[in-house]
Order: sequence, then structure tokens, then C-alpha cells
Amino acid sequence: MTTTQSEARGDESVRRIIPLSSADIGAAERKQVEAAIEGGWISGTGPQVRELERRLAVRINRAHVIATANGTLAIELALRALDIGHDDEVVVPALTFAAPASSVLAVGATPVLADVARDHWTLNADDVARKISRRTKAILAVDVLGHPSDYDALSQFGVPIIEDAAEAHGAQYKGRPVGSFGIISIFSFHANKAITTGEGGCAATDSAELADRMRVIANHGMRPERPYVHEVIGRNHRMTNLAAAVGLGQVERWDDLIAARNHIATEYDRLLEGAGCVPRPVARWAQYSCWLHTIIVGKREEVLAYVRGRGVDARAIWPALSTQPLFGAGDGGFPVAESVAQQAMWLPTFSGMPAEDVGFVAETVRQAIVHTSGCR
Repeated sequence: MTTTQSEARGDESVRRIIPLSSADIGAAERKQVEAAIEGGWISGTGPQVRELERRLAVRINRAHVIATANGTLAIELALRALDIGHDDEVVVPALTFAAPASSVLAVGATPVLADVARDHWTLNADDVARKISRRTKAILAVDVLGHPSDYDALSQFGVPIIEDAAEAHGAQYKGRPVGSFGIISIFSFHANKAITTGEGGCAATDSAELADRMRVIANHGMRPERPYVHEVIGRNHRMTNLAAAVGLGQVERWDDLIAARNHIATEYDRLLEGAGCVPRPVARWAQYSCWLHTIIVGKREEVLAYVRGRGVDARAIWPALSTQPLFGAGDGGFPVAESVAQQAMWLPTFSGMPAEDVGFVAETVRQAIVHTSGCR
């Protein structure tokens, strides 16, 4: 395993920083990368790409997987394949990273924000019902922070669902793996994800027609059998063969990598019990898979300042999209998303994280809560 660590100089000594996330890259990944280099094919149409797509399809129970340069491009690819563009609307949760909503804007459509449910932080089907219009062409359901969306509740609207499982590798909804829902699903393999290719992502579907269309769009609008003949407007969305080689090593270790993060989450829950913070909620129908362990805490900014001052790279989660200049209406119509965004924070979480670091982070959070409460 390689773990990236940095150091920061404190007032009196050099203190090691416990990073928020660190990629776990080992012998399996190196072996695959060496094979790609020796084979002489490092660009986006090499054999490792095809093999990664095959293995991912088996893992998430999909007929077709298209590897992409990153997860954001995978979302854009899904939207373009569904002919979503100008005058169309796509429902997006108000609590998520910006990529889903910005991808909707990138294809010329309008992201329509809906609030999330208090008991699982993914799309609130009741608020989605209020946001559906004759212009709605898709629901972009984000499996926020490793928790699946309620797909039975969202399917009642008869609107195509795009599943954004970028942060949810290994999670399940009612016994089925995330990535297997919706007309198209996507994953991210960014360096901070449980399964990584450095950057990277994929789109997946059971539709041969949609898969064929996504492959053409992702390859400059060309088919492999007709190079330089452009059928549609396309772009280069391809994953490189070297990135796919890293991904093959990660997929070999899928169960272990995900289990390691879930174990850390369990340890945080145990060590922080009674400390005055609350872990993210999990619905009874969900099998949550930890991406970054997330807690709700009072006086978050003060708690963050305290723990970061002691070498713990904890961070506030993203602001709600409803408060972002690019997306927000500022009307206060997203109470759950905005409340969570104002109180939630991430703790360092990654495969291979030493047990003593987990313990140190938990104890530092405990101390921070006591410190910020005014107790001494």
C-alpha cells in the first residue's frame, strides 16, 4: 500500500497530518500497469480498458459498461445518450457535489433541485413529486455519501432515472448492488473513492442501444470500424489504458477495499458513542457503504478548527446546491439539505488507515466537542 502523507509545521514541532483520504495502491495494481506498459498500449482503446469494463459489468450486474475519463463525464455521457438538452429539466438532489447539476447545465438543460429525506439524505420522493413537470426528462438520483437512493419510491413517476453511484461502491438497495438501477448508472473512480483509477469513471446500462450510443459519443462520434467518419457530435470521454490497469487491480481487491472503509466507519461509531456527535442516518432498506465517514456536530467550524490544528484533515461537506451561486434560488425551500450541509463533516477514511490513527481522530473529535461546548 502507498499512503500519501504530508507534514505541517506547528508552533513548536513538526506534526504529521492524517489525510482525509489516501489511495491504497499495491502489488495487484502495479502488476496490471506493468502489463499495460509492456504491451505498448497506454491510450483509451487498449485491452485493459475492455477488461475493466467486463469485470465491472459482472460486479454491478449490468449488461454494458463504458469506461470514462472521470465520473463527471460519465454523467454528461448519460445525459447526451438520452437526448437531454435545451428546454429539458432534470431533477437533482440539493445535497450533493456539484457535478450532477453542472453536467445538466453542460448539455444545455436545467437542473431542478429537490430536497433530501431526513432519514437517509437522498432524494425525498415527496419533494420530487412537486418538482416534476412536462419538461422533466430524467431524475438524477445520487447515492449520497455511500447511501442508495429509494429507487422504488422514485420509479413511481415514470421518468427515466440516472443513478449516480459515484460515492457508493459496494452499497446495496434491498439486496441489489448500486450501479444496477436506472436506465443508466454511473460511478466515479477518483483518487478519494473506495475503488480508484486515479481519475476515471464509467457509465453502465442494460440497453444495447444506449451502450452503443454512449460508446460512439465517447469516441468523438466515431465507430471503431469506421475511423474518422463522424456520425454524431462526440467528444473524447475515454479512460486511458494505464488508468484502467490500476482499476483492474482495484477490482481484484474490491471486497477487501470496501470492507476496510466500512470497518473504519464501525470503529468511529464505537469510539464516538456518547461524544455528542451523530453519524449519518441509514434507512432500514439500505446497505450503506462508507466513502468518507460523516458526522453531524454542533459548532462545526469550531470543531474543525480544533481537530485540524492537531493534524487531522477533517473537512466540512459541500454546501447545499441551493446555496451555490450557480444553482441556488436562495428561497430556503430545501431545509433538510441546507441543515445537513451546515452541520455535517467528514473524518479521515481510507483503506489501510492505521488503527492508531482512527483512535487519534476519534479522541481528537471528542476533545474538540468538549472544548467547543465550553467545558474544561
